[in-house]
Order: sequence, then structure tokens, then C-alpha cells
Amino acid sequence: MTKKLQVVHLNASSGGGAFVAAQRLSNALNQFEGVESNHLVFDGTPGPYQLWANNWMLNKIAFLLHAIEKLDFLRYEKSKSIRFAFSHALTGVNVLKHPLVKNADVIHLHWVNKGFLSFDSLEKIIHSGKRIVWTCHDLWPFTGGCYHPRGCEHFFEGCGNCQYLRSPSQNDLSRAVFKRKHDLWGNGQIQFVTPSNWLKRTAELSALMKTHSRMTTIPNCVDIQFFRAATDLEMMESREMFGLNPNLTTIMFSAANLKNMAKGIKEFIQVCNQLVEMNLDFQIVIIGDKRDMEISFPVKTVFLGFVSDATILRRAYWSASVYVTTSHEENLPTTIMESLSCGVPVCAFEVGGIPEMIVQSKTGMLCKKLDVNTMSSQIIELLELIKDQKDGIRNNCVEFAANHYSDSVIAREYMLLYN
Repeated sequence: MTKKLQVVHLNASSGGGAFVAAQRLSNALNQFEGVESNHLVFDGTPGPYQLWANNWMLNKIAFLLHAIEKLDFLRYEKSKSIRFAFSHALTGVNVLKHPLVKNADVIHLHWVNKGFLSFDSLEKIIHSGKRIVWTCHDLWPFTGGCYHPRGCEHFFEGCGNCQYLRSPSQNDLSRAVFKRKHDLWGNGQIQFVTPSNWLKRTAELSALMKTHSRMTTIPNCVDIQFFRAATDLEMMESREMFGLNPNLTTIMFSAANLKNMAKGIKEFIQVCNQLVEMNLDFQIVIIGDKRDMEISFPVKTVFLGFVSDATILRRAYWSASVYVTTSHEENLPTTIMESLSCGVPVCAFEVGGIPEMIVQSKTGMLCKKLDVNTMSSQIIELLELIKDQKDGIRNNCVEFAANHYSDSVIAREYMLLYN
């Protein structure tokens, strides 16, 4: 009997876009006869994956490792606001000791910060002799420590003078982190993958990649059988389930943490205020954590909080006439994939990989970053298009998602990469 290819996906947390992408890919890979795929998550809630921190003691260790790294970073950080926007990968575990990793032919890295993998941990993996694939869900693998450079171009040449640090200088912490990555990545052992062409183009500007050509683009995937278009009855039932008017235009917005200003809640409120001034009669459904945050909208708004149940998440998309994101920085948002797969068009700012996901006036609308005036007008325009050709717009979205993000298609691309 032919031995199955053993793949293990490594992820730091059981929440967020990187986790969702890794879990969906692992599930899709297991549909192939010649592969066995497992997902090892550092810390989080139990689920259909294996937790590294699977008991009280390991859970405390995971918390401590992350805390130690952040406490050490206090002496460098410019302000509290960027504390979780930068990682110097100080702490981590020797994951090679875990049975799933020990037995793997392919180690597939995803988002591995938060005290999970330090540079010492990564060095052990690189020298393990196993095949290494790294799907990059942000720019951290190519910078001196930040996840998003936010306009900074210092990673083009090796970092230093970092905007995130209290005392930036030519040889600051970002330069040291960059050099460590250069020393480790430089041997070409890692096959990097970016979910969007935008991220690939940006990563290729980094001095880390000038001697490292092993990078390709494969999008994240979505289960198009589960995230499907709703019937008219399912749409009305979904709205009623959330206490919404079943016959009223519904706008959906989501962000894991609504307090993260980069996700654009401020701009979304401005858009909604303008839509009221433009006499649009509508209601809002919002997914995301808003603890200790006062948010006021001019129309009926239902907050669903953080949603981990996929069935409820699908119901939220089914309740929506249009999905809106005003995020300032994105790679290839899972939420847009899910929305399109559910037949719901999207309005978004033209940032990151989002322009690769939206066909203007066919699957949604794009406008310049922070241009809330244009976005408001485009939402009205899109709603008019939906009224005139509801099934046409819905079918465009579903077809685009199936052609670009189907789990079986994406898993097959990764199988070719592994082999």
C-alpha cells in the first residue's frame, strides 16, 4: 500500500482569517486519496483540529510565552496602540517534538507568531530536512517585524528607522529582526505562497526576497457547497432570525475586532450616515467584537458579536443585500470570498488584494481608499443594479467564487506544489 503524503498545518490561534484558511485547506486536502492532512493549532478553543496547548499546564505555557514576548517588546514599542502590530519572534516552542510534525513530510506554516514559533523554532524546522511551505497571510515574513508596513518602504532595503519603535535608528530592532530572517530564509528551503498577487508583488520588493525566488500565488479557499446563494425564502428567514425586517435592504459589515481602526468602522459609520441623507431605507447587520466600545448608527442595527458557528455566519450573509468593507489594509479577505460564494455583491476600498476579488459592476464596486462619498454613491448604484438584475448579479458572484476560490481547485494547486 502506497504511503500517504503527511501534511501538517501550523497556526498560532483558533481564530482569525489565517486559521480559517488553514482549516479549510486541510479539510479539502483530505478529500484526496494520497494525502493525510492535519492542523496543529498552538492555543485556542477545541475543535476539529489538534491543539498544542491541550491541557491546563500547556495552556498556561502558551499564555506565558506570548506574555514574555510582549513584555520584552515594551522597551521598544512606540505606543501601546502598535503592541500587537509587531513581533520580534522572541519566544516559541520546539514544535518538531510534536508527533504530527515529527511524522509529517510537509510542514505548512500559516500565521505562527503569538509565542508559537520563535526564530530558534523556525531554524529547527528549516534544518529538519522536511519540505516547508509557508502561506503568508500578511507581510511579516518579509519585514523587520511589522505585519503591515502602512506605507513604509524600509523593508525594501533591510529595515531600520522603524515607525513602530520608540527610538528608531539605522540599527534598531527591526534591522536585527530583518537580518535574522535574511540568514534563515536565504538558504531557499522555504516555498513561500501568497494568497494574492498584490502580496506577492509587495513581498518581491523586500530585500529578503532578492535572493529568494521560491514564491508563488495560490488563493485561500472557501467551501462553495456550504457557502452558497440563498433562496428568497432563506434570505427572509435569515433576516427574521436576527430580528431584521425581512423586506428591507440589509447591509452587512464584519471585522474580528471592531476596535481595530484599520478595519474601518469609523468610515463605515460615515457611509451609513450619508446613505440616510441620500434617503436610502436600510438596516445593518454587523459581525465582530465591540466590547467596551460605543458605536451609534442612524438606522436599526443588529450586532451579532464574534461568530464562530459557520451556520450562523452563512445566515448572516444570506440576510444581506450587499456586503461592505471599509478596511484600510487587506490581503485577500475571507469575508469577501464567503460573501461572493453566497451570491452577495461587495463594496470595498481599493486596497491590498481586494481589487483581484471584485469585478466592477458585476460582482461589486470598488473605490479609492477612504473615499466614503464615492462608496456611498456606489452602494446606491449597486442596489439599483441588483433590483434590475438580481439573479444576474447573484450568479456573477457565485460563478466568480467557484472559479477562483473553490476548495477542491485550491487543494489541487497545493498538491502540485507539495509534490
